[in-house]
Amino acid sequence: MMLVNPSDEDRMALAGLPAPELARRLMFLPAKRRVDMILDRPDAEAVVASMASQDFYATVQEMGPDDALPLLALGRVEQFNLLFDVEWWRRELVQPAKALEWVERLHSANPRKLLAWLYKADFELLVSLFKKWIRVATLLDDEDPLEARDRLPPRTLDDTYFWEATFPQYEELIVRLLEMLFEVNQAFYQELLHSVMWAAETEMEEDAYRFHRGRLEDEAIPDFYDAVAIYRSFSVSEIRRDKARGISEPSTESAVPSFAVALLPSGRLLTRALEHMGASRRMDAMQRELAALANKVLVADGLEPGSAESLRLAVEKSGAFVSLGLELYCGTDLPAAEKALEEVFLEHLFSLGQGRVAEVRERLSRLVREGWISRWPSGPHILDEPWQEAVELLLRKTPRLMFFVEKGGLVKHRKEVIGSGADLKRADHLVDVLEALNPVYDALGVDSEALEARLWRGGQIPTLADVTLGGLLCTAAARFLLRGVWLAAPIPVSEWPAVHPLVEPVVLRSTILTWVDNLMPDAHARLQIQAYLEPLHQAYAGEMSAFEDREPPSARLIRFFLFSGD
Repeated sequence: MMLVNPSDEDRMALAGLPAPELARRLMFLPAKRRVDMILDRPDAEAVVASMASQDFYATVQEMGPDDALPLLALGRVEQFNLLFDVEWWRRELVQPAKALEWVERLHSANPRKLLAWLYKADFELLVSLFKKWIRVATLLDDEDPLEARDRLPPRTLDDTYFWEATFPQYEELIVRLLEMLFEVNQAFYQELLHSVMWAAETEMEEDAYRFHRGRLEDEAIPDFYDAVAIYRSFSVSEIRRDKARGISEPSTESAVPSFAVALLPSGRLLTRALEHMGASRRMDAMQRELAALANKVLVADGLEPGSAESLRLAVEKSGAFVSLGLELYCGTDLPAAEKALEEVFLEHLFSLGQGRVAEVRERLSRLVREGWISRWPSGPHILDEPWQEAVELLLRKTPRLMFFVEKGGLVKHRKEVIGSGADLKRADHLVDVLEALNPVYDALGVDSEALEARLWRGGQIPTLADVTLGGLLCTAAARFLLRGVWLAAPIPVSEWPAVHPLVEPVVLRSTILTWVDNLMPDAHARLQIQAYLEPLHQAYAGEMSAFEDREPPSARLIRFFLFSGD
């Protein structure tokens, strides 16, 4: 059974589990509680040893590198390898300063663990790093040591190889590393420094990179070109129920990464189907598959690999699009969804879901690039809130929707990746509404250059970038109520006292809707326009109702009308 936000009773039950079983479930706890539970155990090192390398890495990132030292002190070489492979490399190049930061942390946490890693690390990687960390020289044949003193670097442990650190801020650490190697195995030390002096740097780095990529592939972390394949178009008809033939039986000795499943939000179809599966070999396979998919998203989207937030975003996107693809494939029936997960690759469901989201995003993008919004000088800024923010969210690389939730009397909003059929309908509706506004914008017939010249700099709408469609409509309606002419031109500030009694919220709303009804013969289009206008009407009523039967507020405070100074 999955433990999402486990209770105190659940945590007590976890504490009594054997080390391997506890390691499988730790990722469902908050990071600090996770580490505390490990450290409270007499077999803490065994628990950490049982963690999947990706779970170990995710926990280090969630804790923060410096706060994770107790965890680093208990890690194993394979876990350090993944951590260093992700943290030290940027494409084909290893970052020497970044490597020193992590070596210093591991040395501070547990020098014995650092020594174990040094002797099991790829020799090519060590040579590549030390070539960047130190400058090495040796005596020439028949050269007098005293005469060579001015030429040679200042440090030596064997009077054969002389060296100096090229990173002065880490000099003490580099000295300690070489001393550790010399004390434990002088032959290894000398072979390393010989290679630092004489081995071809390019060849060493190429070999180190090849081994680095091999380890990442073993952890289902792809290179960029493999990762972006998840964004290819995919249709329901292309999906085949042949997953069982495409997956080899996982090794019973390899730990199952839990980080991706643990970060899934509750309630969505994918999460519910996985919860229904419970602990099983099928569930283990799902965890591996979802972790691999999250890794692809992390790489394909160019997210910062050394960030817990990046990992959370990658899982959020993976889970949302898989859940949407699952619903598009088999509907919302839970048994059908569970069966589909056994038969269909999660990556195919992801591609199916993201492809449908991409279609909606492209519709909106075309409207902004080529439609009526593109004709306004400041583009999407013509839109009123919350529509302007909604457009910005939907146009992101990872499209999102805004949801409003009332908590404790306050209305808060959250931004979520599209992850269900209902979400997809909301996104489609958003674009439908904005497309329906084209005749409204055209009918207003605004000359933006002339408008810019007339705007009152002392008001709430001083520049063209502050003008919205709602402001144009309210202004045109106010002019109609004052003089019987529908014109979206700024109202002279001097006329505001005369306008104020005429634009009560109910009257202004009725005036705008009547104009829309006359403009749009199609009832469905009118409903879409009304959906856009409703937040505007509510905001106007909320602010202006306080001034009913009172002196007009200063025009400087009014954000719903355009004013001119003349």
